Amino acid sequence: MTRIWAAVVVAVALVVGGCTSSSSSTGPEPTFSPNPKHAELLARADLAPCPPSTTGTVSGGLPNVTLPCLGHGPAVRLGGLRGRPLVLNIWGSWCRPCQKETKFFAQAYDEMKPGVRFLGVDTEESDPDSALDFAAHVSPPMRYPSVLDEDRKVLIELHGPIAVPSTVFVRADGTVVKQVSSAYDSLAQLRADIARYLGVRR
Repeated sequence: MTRIWAAVVVAVALVVGGCTSSSSSTGPEPTFSPNPKHAELLARADLAPCPPSTTGTVSGGLPNVTLPCLGHGPAVRLGGLRGRPLVLNIWGSWCRPCQKETKFFAQAYDEMKPGVRFLGVDTEESDPDSALDFAAHVSPPMRYPSVLDEDRKVLIELHGPIAVPSTVFVRADGTVVKQVSSAYDSLAQLRADIARYLGVRR
């Protein structure tokens, strides 16, 4: 079956080893198209529920942005994610480097989810159903939760080079340790950075 995400035509530009999209949309909630297969895609993607978040803010933490869950679960206030170390990956199904590195995040999530929280930020997605289809068909499947950032709020508010993919490492107290604005080339490289910045090893 032809994958939906492979059929989406997008403009891709390389920025600091990543890519950016030329379009954006606004709105507080994801605007799912009337796709009769949406429920099937949601079930097939089988993303873990989005985590709960608190209302407080942390100096040096993630942007104070609330984003809707791509799968099941509550909207997530990024600045209120605390209690466990966090790996935040900014991605899009339209982004070729994201397509290559996602399998490493899926493997790391399977290995480390008891001690590390993983959250994807699906950015500038022209069709959220494409993101669900991508999550279901990448091998191994992407099971960690993702939120939808249609108008690039997170990328705009983060300091440093703006690129997709980007990965942000966040301490359990909510403070940002490191932002990596390039794609990962291997699972070993991702494991090494999780150990280096969050002190967690599998």
